[in-house]
Amino acid sequence: MKNTILLISLFKRALGIFFLVLNYLSYGLMVKVAADADLTATERVFYPILIYLAGWILVIAGVYLAGPEIIDKIKYYFKLAWRTVFKKNNDNQT
Repeated sequence: MKNTILLISLFKRALGIFFLVLNYLSYGLMVKVAADADLTATERVFYPILIYLAGWILVIAGVYLAGPEIIDKIKYYFKLAWRTVFKKNNDNQT
């Protein structure tokens, strides 16, 4: 029984991370659709808006499924990189 719960938890987190990756890929798709010359001007505006909204749905679902631990880990690495970049810039100014 515990193995099943662990397997479901891992599957949910993997699916959440997959949704977050799909969100980032949707930005490239928006640019591709907006630059497609075969579409009318209205379609080149409307379709990227739909893709953008779908991307937000993917973000919300991904964060919900991935869990707060994944988001905290991403924040930790972002803050670490941020401190590293600004520490190097402060060392160069002195």
